[in-house]
Amino acid sequence: MGGMRGALGEAIVAALPVALVYFSGWAYLTSYLGEFGIDATQIDVSFTTVLVYAFVPLKAWYILLMLLVIVALVLAALLFELHSDDQHKGRKTTASALESLAAVAVVILLFAIKSAAGGAAKEMAHDVWKGFKSQSVAMLGDAKVNADAVALYDACRHERRLRQIIGLPNQLFLLCRSNVDPCNRGTLFVVNNEGRIIYIADKIREDIDDEGTICTT
Repeated sequence: MGGMRGALGEAIVAALPVALVYFSGWAYLTSYLGEFGIDATQIDVSFTTVLVYAFVPLKAWYILLMLLVIVALVLAALLFELHSDDQHKGRKTTASALESLAAVAVVILLFAIKSAAGGAAKEMAHDVWKGFKSQSVAMLGDAKVNADAVALYDACRHERRLRQIIGLPNQLFLLCRSNVDPCNRGTLFVVNNEGRIIYIADKIREDIDDEGTICTT
């Protein structure tokens, strides 16, 4: 029984880092895309893409500090477990207490990662709305298909109002910032890898910027 418990614990410890990294990446992506009204569950995001974005919230100092605390608790619990025997039952109790603390710390860490991801996502979305991100242009295919959408897209392209939200292997999400209220309003274009506009929608920024901040064009 003890061997099975030990093996289960080792499996959890081994899988936990990958799970945390994936959770971090997914938390950031869902928050970032949600800033533009995009449901991340409806698009095809690869595992590697999620892992790449995971390090955005993980680099927060308090997240790194919590990770160090969890590692220290786990290592201390393992040391007490290894050096415990029938003559030192108190060490087993201490090991169990440290394991419980580590489990609680992991739960708290998940909420902290979610908060950090949300903050980082807002900052990145802010850069898109303000026009701080570089301009991205997808070359379209047959202009006769969805002629109205293509005409609007071309106007955005000529006026240099297109900003990339995210690029995926099969889709490119672009925001055309309004020429009237560029910090708060725009049009979302989704262009597939064949150069065809497959989705278009008007967007209004969730947290309207009414502070009069000057936007780049």
